[in-house]
Amino acid sequence: MEEKTTIGPSDSLASEAGKNSEVVVVPASGPEREAIVKRLKLKLDLRLVPYLALLYLFNALDRGNIGNARLAGLEAGTKLSGNDFYNALSFFYFGYTISQIPNMFILKRVTPSVLVGVTMILWGICSTSMAAAKSYSGLVAARFFMGVFEAGVGPAAPIILSFFYLRHELAWRAALFYGSSTFAGAFGGLIAYGVATNLAHEKLAAWQLLFIIEGIPTIALGFITIFVLPNSPESLERWFVTPEEKQVAIERSRSGHNADSSLIDKRQLWAALKDYKNIFTCLIYIGLNIPLASFTSFLPTIVKLMGYTEATAQLMTVPPYACAIVCVFAMCWNSDRTQRRGYHVAASATLACLGYILLISSSNIKANYTGACFVAMGLYPIVPLMLSWVANNNVGHTKRAISIAMLNTFGQCFATVGTQIYKNKTAPRFFMGYGVCLAFTVVMIVFSLALSFVLNRENNRRDAEHGAPKVLSPEEQQAAIDGGIYDDHPSFRYFI
Repeated sequence: MEEKTTIGPSDSLASEAGKNSEVVVVPASGPEREAIVKRLKLKLDLRLVPYLALLYLFNALDRGNIGNARLAGLEAGTKLSGNDFYNALSFFYFGYTISQIPNMFILKRVTPSVLVGVTMILWGICSTSMAAAKSYSGLVAARFFMGVFEAGVGPAAPIILSFFYLRHELAWRAALFYGSSTFAGAFGGLIAYGVATNLAHEKLAAWQLLFIIEGIPTIALGFITIFVLPNSPESLERWFVTPEEKQVAIERSRSGHNADSSLIDKRQLWAALKDYKNIFTCLIYIGLNIPLASFTSFLPTIVKLMGYTEATAQLMTVPPYACAIVCVFAMCWNSDRTQRRGYHVAASATLACLGYILLISSSNIKANYTGACFVAMGLYPIVPLMLSWVANNNVGHTKRAISIAMLNTFGQCFATVGTQIYKNKTAPRFFMGYGVCLAFTVVMIVFSLALSFVLNRENNRRDAEHGAPKVLSPEEQQAAIDGGIYDDHPSFRYFI
């Protein structure tokens, strides 16, 4: 008998589905069904996606506030010297990296609301506790464990969204979710500016107030999440949908390659590890995370060294993120419209390339600041594009979850490089840092176009051999998954 592992929807999720198993009959097609789908998507777009975006906003805010805290006196307050600040940044990514795949397995054992809510509470505690750090060791410990717990939200989001949206609807919603990290960059600068100019405390320094102000709301939101985040289409009552809308959500989820059962054998895990597509996507994500990690942590310092005062530098970090927000939404909307991912990744990386070229080639403050805006506009759209691309092209809960975990594991592992390339001795031009980032944006362009070419060729081959793809029923999808076919099925076509 073949060995099987519980890696599909969790036992608690299956129990929840069982309690809500009453089936409501809805039309299979026609204007009435279209109206139900439209109402359902509107409710999800106005409730579920903004709530997930709020969670990720606090995720990104707590992760990146150390860059603003540095300008507010963190290094003096914790007695950092030499490479201590850079090492503290790296330890976050060490924790984040080792937690990726374990969190994907935990996500299949417990409900998403429990995993996301509990990890939020724990990383909020770590973030707030950094205000009490008096030394390098205390700061590093808090950053490491914050990385461990933050890995519970970001990688889980594409899995959660894929339960509620079809493949061609995913990138735009992922953009709304991950785009909140750009809002976090903007809000982080505004909060830091407000703390630096308007708040004073007899016993707490500005950098300590910053950690407390941004950490405590995360803890509160974590408790709320445990009770309100829907775990599957079967539990959508939490978001006040009608029985008809709930039934359509269940049917859409099953038709979107979410039909595999709760007991999944280990073949999906090995299929994910051996899939050549995942090698390409991991290389692209490595190319992204090195410049992205450095940009988030060092933008306040880079802007200050352009000649601005510390308080003004905090405020001047906002416009690059504002530009990035527009680009994230535009790129991902068009990616869903055209059902093309790789070309949009390459286009975004090209924008980042232009930004780094401006930063390297000119010492003019206006040119440098424009370059920083181009870098933000280029890097941030790639996060939702890549995670949607991986979710789109992997069939089976386990294969999809492991593929996303691999993407994040390799990407965040190399993000530690990004925390070490902006050394004080290379200021204010930072040729080494900009040069490394420029090289890795070129890596993204090359491998995203190469993967698009390979996937397009495979789609054309399947069209020539098998004709136009047919829509598989949930039963046919399950049979393909049980047979170990996954996304190699003749009727499956890749997003390119």
